[in-house]
Amino acid sequence: MRGVSQRTSPGVKALVPAGETVVSVPVVNTQPIPGGVSQEQAPRLLDLIPANRRAAVYDVLKQTVVADSGAASVVAPGAVKPTKKLGLHKEQDRLRVVAVLSEPIDKFTLEDASNLRTWVGAELADAIMDALELEILTGDGTGEHFTGLANTSGIQTQAFSTDRITTIAAGLAKLTNLSIQPSFIALSAADALALQTTRNASGAFDLGGAIDPAASTAWGTRFAVVAGLAAGDGYVVGTDTVELAHDGGGVRVEWGTPGDTWTKNQVQARVEGRFNLDVLRPHGVVRLALTGA
Repeated sequence: MRGVSQRTSPGVKALVPAGETVVSVPVVNTQPIPGGVSQEQAPRLLDLIPANRRAAVYDVLKQTVVADSGAASVVAPGAVKPTKKLGLHKEQDRLRVVAVLSEPIDKFTLEDASNLRTWVGAELADAIMDALELEILTGDGTGEHFTGLANTSGIQTQAFSTDRITTIAAGLAKLTNLSIQPSFIALSAADALALQTTRNASGAFDLGGAIDPAASTAWGTRFAVVAGLAAGDGYVVGTDTVELAHDGGGVRVEWGTPGDTWTKNQVQARVEGRFNLDVLRPHGVVRLALTGA
């Protein structure tokens, strides 16, 4: 969203013609944690999810837990070797459009305020990111909605246990018990604040152990605060578990003159991208109940 370049003719102010793309916002990190998230800024959920370029309609391999899956063992000469069932299956899925419009803006207001175009694009791109994060967590799978983690069959759950930080530890343990390395934790703003401001018996803030606010970690695992996530609801996600599918175009910001905006000397921004969530192994996700209610 930064470093926007405009193509203009000499002597012409930088008003974007109808239909011209202003900026293509890159899609999040393309590498799983550890990634390119600066330690100096709090990560958001999209910073922590690896991205994968996909066709509009695509096949994806997913893994499910198999009861009595078998295991390796010692084998006598001439004996039949044991089989390990991996639980892999192929599913077809597709990308969904996530979009937002600005209200019509006077053409000359944009010309006179040189930074307004960039600001509008950044604000609307942030709205796209917020919508993506909510779809990733809570999408119900109907219509054009993603099937978010809350509605993915086969994820694990962790009931409230003593307090928030103990519950998170129990959720992390459910992954390590399956030999899955934790990747990140998703928290609401209220729960993240409560974790970072809990006081011990002496009245001092209970920091420096399980919680590191500066690094945004709990039990050594990065956490992201998700705008709109309900208080008391959280997730622990393992590595190689989820991917954000995209078409390679990022988030596109375009300007145009729809409807009667041409006669009113107004332009309107449209920001959109094509995405989907792929949960590659549902058992690598643990939904946390962070309050006792």
